Amino acid sequence: MAENELEGRKRKKRKKRVTLPQIGASPGTLFIDPDAPRPRLRVFGYSADGVEEQAACSLAELDRLKAKYPVVWLDVVGLGDEQLLRAIGERFQIHPLALEDVTHSHQRPKLERYGDDLFIVARMVFSPEDGVDIDQVSLFLGDGFVVSFQQREAEVFEPVRERIRKAVGRIRTRGADYLAYALLDSVVDGVFPVLEYVGNDLERIELGLFANPEPRALEEIQLHKRDLLSVRRAIWPLRDALALVLREPGGRITEDTRLYLRDTADHTVQLVELVESHRELCNSLVDLHMTAMSHRMNEVMKVLTLIATVFMPLSFVTGLYGMNFDTEHPANMPELRWQFGYPYAIGLMLCITGGLLVYFRRKKWI
Repeated sequence: MAENELEGRKRKKRKKRVTLPQIGASPGTLFIDPDAPRPRLRVFGYSADGVEEQAACSLAELDRLKAKYPVVWLDVVGLGDEQLLRAIGERFQIHPLALEDVTHSHQRPKLERYGDDLFIVARMVFSPEDGVDIDQVSLFLGDGFVVSFQQREAEVFEPVRERIRKAVGRIRTRGADYLAYALLDSVVDGVFPVLEYVGNDLERIELGLFANPEPRALEEIQLHKRDLLSVRRAIWPLRDALALVLREPGGRITEDTRLYLRDTADHTVQLVELVESHRELCNSLVDLHMTAMSHRMNEVMKVLTLIATVFMPLSFVTGLYGMNFDTEHPANMPELRWQFGYPYAIGLMLCITGGLLVYFRRKKWI
């Protein structure tokens, strides 16, 4: 991972803001982020015989499409207009508490019943090129309609739109519950490429730790651990919610659609296992990084120790012959007056060095 990309990911994490509910506000109060874009409405009305799509739909058109088609999908992108959101809630009879959860983007993934209608909160995981980014998506399943609320455009919904346009598969012949399943399944399946990217990057870091461990690798591992924790928080509650829906009969979901929801629930289990596997790998990489850095330090210390060990006797020899004793007395360093004294000292030091290196070699220290 490049240095500027790593810094960008860290800045992105610091800038991430969570929309919090107002303390003491009455139930059903909508909290509108002042920076949120104005809602853009896209609607699909379809049956087995035809489909009608409007990329910029008005509220007046919704009533006509609901009367004409057995299934209507209203996709709301942007949550920056309280009056428009309340008007949509009134037209589709969305409970005020559910509409409140739509605007509070910190919601835990869940599935709630309001009579026969079903309210679904999930978390969309976006491209991890500059760090895993997670946003909330809310789905409201009613009698012949699905209303989805997004903070920003989700690419994971585009395959569902294409299936509706081209009548691919069963979606045009099924009801609104199958559409809700298809949207939820797309959100869940969109997490797999993200985890694959994280897994490949962790493999790259692992290979780098063997070749050349760097302190920056520890920052990358920590960022991945934080991303995986966010993905875990997005998937784990949804897995439990899907399991609860599969156990409870009735509501807007038919028995045929439950079979497909069971497959989505199985995908959430696979995702949780992948997340846990990657998190364990992150912990192993931290241990490997510490071990590699310790081994590298030990190698450096070994080289320095060998150098110091080689120069210790040489320092002794040079220090010994550097003492200023009286050279007139025969017992005081007769080599100083010997014509071969200097070559003798140099040869002695070379012999000591060579002998130590041979000894270290035989001990396999070098």
